[in-house]
Amino acid sequence: MSTSHTPDVSEAGLRATLADLLEEEPATVGASTNLFEEGLDSITLMRLVGTWRRAGFQVDFAELAQRPTVTAWSELLNRTPDDPTRAAPPPHAGTARTGAAGTSRDPDTAGSGQPADGSGEEFALAPMQYAYWVGRTDGHPLGGVAAHLYTEFDGTGVDPDRLAAALERLVARHDMLRVRITDNGRQRVDTRSGWRGLVVHDLRDAGPDQVEEALAATRDTWSHQLLDIEAGEVFATALSLLPGGRTRLHLDVDMVAADAVSYRVMLADLARLYADPAATLPPIGYHYRDYLAARPVARRDAQRRAAAYWRERLAALPGAPDLPLAADHPVPGTPRVVREHLFLPAEQRAALAAAARRHGVTLAATVATTFAEVLGAWSGQPRFLLNVPMFDRAPTHPDVDLLVGDFTSSVLLAVDLSERLAFADRVRAVQARLHADAANADHPGVAVLRDLTRAAGRQVIAPVVFTSALNLGELFADSVRREFGDAGWIVSQGPQVLLDAQVTEMTDGLLVNWDVRVREFADGVVPAMFAAFATLVRRLATDPAVWRDPVDGLLPPAQLAIRDRVNATDGPCRARTLHGDFFAHARARPDAPALRWGEASQLTYGELAERALRVAGALTAHGVAPGDPVGVSLPKGPDQVVAVLGVLAAGGAYVPVGTDQPPARAARIAALAGFHVLLTAGKEPDGGLPLARASTHPPLPTPVPSGGDDLAYLLFTSGSTGEPKGVEMPHRAATNTIDDLRDRYRLGPEDRTLAVSALDFDLSVFDVFAPLSSGGVVVVVGEDERREAHRWAELVRAHRVTVLNCVPQLLDAMLRAVGDRADLRSLRVVLLGGDRVGVDLPARLAVAAPGCRFVALGGTTETAIHSTVCELDPGAAVPADWQSVPYGTPLRNVVVRVVDPLGRDCPDWVPGELWIGGAGVARGYRGDPRRTAERFVHSGGRRWYRTGDRARYRPDGTVEFLGRLDDQVKIRGFRVELGEVEAALSAGESVRAAVAVLTGGDRPALGAAVVTDGTTTVEEVRERVRDLLPAHMVPDRVVRLDAVPLTPNGKIDRRAVRVAVERADAGPAARVAPDDEVTRAVGLIWAEALEAEPDTLGVTDDFFASGGDSLLATRVVAALRDTLGATVSARMLFVAPTIAGLAERMLAAEPAPARLRRAAAVYCEVAALSDDEVAAQLDEGERV
Repeated sequence: MSTSHTPDVSEAGLRATLADLLEEEPATVGASTNLFEEGLDSITLMRLVGTWRRAGFQVDFAELAQRPTVTAWSELLNRTPDDPTRAAPPPHAGTARTGAAGTSRDPDTAGSGQPADGSGEEFALAPMQYAYWVGRTDGHPLGGVAAHLYTEFDGTGVDPDRLAAALERLVARHDMLRVRITDNGRQRVDTRSGWRGLVVHDLRDAGPDQVEEALAATRDTWSHQLLDIEAGEVFATALSLLPGGRTRLHLDVDMVAADAVSYRVMLADLARLYADPAATLPPIGYHYRDYLAARPVARRDAQRRAAAYWRERLAALPGAPDLPLAADHPVPGTPRVVREHLFLPAEQRAALAAAARRHGVTLAATVATTFAEVLGAWSGQPRFLLNVPMFDRAPTHPDVDLLVGDFTSSVLLAVDLSERLAFADRVRAVQARLHADAANADHPGVAVLRDLTRAAGRQVIAPVVFTSALNLGELFADSVRREFGDAGWIVSQGPQVLLDAQVTEMTDGLLVNWDVRVREFADGVVPAMFAAFATLVRRLATDPAVWRDPVDGLLPPAQLAIRDRVNATDGPCRARTLHGDFFAHARARPDAPALRWGEASQLTYGELAERALRVAGALTAHGVAPGDPVGVSLPKGPDQVVAVLGVLAAGGAYVPVGTDQPPARAARIAALAGFHVLLTAGKEPDGGLPLARASTHPPLPTPVPSGGDDLAYLLFTSGSTGEPKGVEMPHRAATNTIDDLRDRYRLGPEDRTLAVSALDFDLSVFDVFAPLSSGGVVVVVGEDERREAHRWAELVRAHRVTVLNCVPQLLDAMLRAVGDRADLRSLRVVLLGGDRVGVDLPARLAVAAPGCRFVALGGTTETAIHSTVCELDPGAAVPADWQSVPYGTPLRNVVVRVVDPLGRDCPDWVPGELWIGGAGVARGYRGDPRRTAERFVHSGGRRWYRTGDRARYRPDGTVEFLGRLDDQVKIRGFRVELGEVEAALSAGESVRAAVAVLTGGDRPALGAAVVTDGTTTVEEVRERVRDLLPAHMVPDRVVRLDAVPLTPNGKIDRRAVRVAVERADAGPAARVAPDDEVTRAVGLIWAEALEAEPDTLGVTDDFFASGGDSLLATRVVAALRDTLGATVSARMLFVAPTIAGLAERMLAAEPAPARLRRAAAVYCEVAALSDDEVAAQLDEGERV
């Protein structure tokens, strides 16, 4: 395209230009027609923008994409010269001149003294080249690999000598095939290439197995090789001569020298040179170095605008897709890339393109959105970044299209799938975002990633890539296929890339490749993702309804079948009450022991029933009617059991109120529950009914009749707004859980269960009613024993306890108390629930209780104690990839789902919210219809409880608990809303802000940070909170901060608060100061580059965590070379990114370490002088 031609931007001229591009007649291009519907694509639009800008038109890509009509474009392009939005022509627009060597050279580089072929001194790498070079270093995330493209062409009769000669001429023609990358991140074109020549494998006489083995070995090696680009080896070639005249051409090109478009140029030139050895190709009067020099000059203003655009968006940018990765990610060893591919024949491609045009979107945007939807289904977050390469070869010279080099840029595309949209609307949104971002690609994606890295203090990458090469032409020209054969194998790799999706044209069809580091992903994830992608693409080409609806149904059928199987839990569901079986046992076996406590105290079933009926009589006399709530506030012990049985026998629902509850919270629970009678130990405020007095009342003859749907109990859990939530649980729901576990573990009269959980914790429901409904014994832990793990172990031994149901932390404490002794050998089954179950517990329990069954359970207060079960065989090893024991599979009459924020089922390994349905679901929250409607939802004909737990399915149908979705946490089995803790911390006027966090990793603790007005201490704040919250909600550690730390997007940075709390626990970490002249010199140079004070940097501080990036690393290396004469490279810094580590490597690489030490000492001495002192020293030297 001639740069001296002034484009005709009238409506008629635009219509003619567009008709030519769209292969239509000008008359068919309407003035107001949506050009994207007519087949215009983003790449063609980028080319038009480049042409118009080169001609002096200030035109914006996003503006044109937003108004894609001839009329609108003509208005934009014909703005008056004094319009402030129209800029002057860029420097040298429309000009070219001949340099001294007789070639057309850009004015800014002509006369530079460099040879006409671009060789000579070093010049800077382009941004993407630099990223490729940096990514080769092992020290970077997903690094240690080359950005390269490897292809195999299967043909016949390719002649090795003729091919070698053609390759020699190709190298001579393209200077970037002779480029050498320096160890300091620059490049130089040499007169000779580092290409190793054409390697020939003669397999013509080999047997089939030998041929297959040799070809497989070549493929494996070349698909993953690192060419020695620092020795000038930027491409490699081999030719396998096969039996029957068949041949295979192996071609591997490092993308630091040639992008995908250049790959096409290379192959087309090679095919022509091979076909006609005497052919003379058109001379190239321009060089890649010239292009790099010219581009920034022409785009300086655009770069400033783009940088400002991305600065404004930086804080709101999401991270990479949260895809399911392997447990040992990053996987050690050589990275392996696997290719998945989809080919749509011409007719299917045409159908898909036509459907896209009907909806006013491009084919590329359609495929990109399909890719994004699939990523969203497998991502733990609905907002994420895609790395989108842009083929932006600007028309800076008539010969620019003949060049080989890296002309790519990139855009970080923020995808937002949080809103449920029809697919067509989703494509429009993605396309609009991409157009707006592409208009600001002069601040490329690699620069944005550097900005994000500086802001985060850690390296940020965008490892999921979508590359569209549509409308760049066929992947391989007809001449290439004619001379060398069809491409039978193509694979690419890239540093810091997990998944690279590429879409291109091939034989009039559509080829989509996914190049994936498959070992980095959890088992089965990549094939399932690609199958869903391929299915959706094909449906979009054939089914118009898919465009009208939101994307759903991506869950693989095989996974759905497994979930249907594990959720097939229908079984008997008795409409009984919690207490019914107990009173039946009391009538049948009144002398059997029911409760035991202390050393030898006990109540029989008959005695316990008689006391309970007396309490029921007293409650009835106090006006308690069936269904009424009754408060129970008693110390832990046998009286609690008497009280709850009495409440149920009166037809009421018991409401535990812990004796350690602050009066204000206890009063709030009473008000929310609505009870007018509170059973107490006789020490509570007015209004309480002492249990001792109630126990003397004449008993009821029989319990008041109740049914399975009647309310059994109200348990209050922590609320996110500071308001407790009262969970209403009917009898039927609780007995469904108990009946399953009673049957599953054959609980009976011989069993004795240790009741260690507090009454206001839902595990206590099992502790009391599972044994009493089975005719067994409840061994009650007393109030003075409930915090003494050694005492629980004594009770187990003394009463020969067989069943233990508790939170994992209590079992951990008991096991610590008994040590290595088998002191818990009477236990036959341990049930753990209420929190994450550590993988160390099964083996430890096996020592203390040989042969005991180990059972992990998952559930919530709102779903009747336990909902899922996972049992480990006694003595069996825990799988290595378990971080905790999974929740397991549903109990009888229970079903579970794991769903994304849009309510769609998550595929295996993908985290989402755990939903529980079935017989165990509570009625809702007492007196809170809004929260009840929010958490108890209807879907698919079933009522579900949205737990707020973060979970995922494993391939065998097991559900794995991952934590809380919100700020709700569990401390020692109690659920705690951090919001309620923060509300209590902030209750005093002296506290301006408060943040609560979970700390401690495997041994979680509650911590908090407060901002005060200076009139109170953190110890006083913590003491005040003791009056407002129960003990388990009081933070273990409170620290004072000057201000609440915030994330870049303005939200509270809980991670920073957690670090502050943990640092306070550990004590201040001392800075390790430099202790010799070399580390001091390195520290001074680092500090200058990072714009930091030298005394703030320790020798163990990480360069990148301190604000460094790859460009600053280059500056540091250059300074070390210039000032110390050190043998150092940027790669050294990437591998050893600390002052001490880099200094050690510099000394190891130095032939004369003493010289480096002396140079460093001199540098430090000079650096310590003031400017006046330096000047004085120089003056003194001149006089001498």
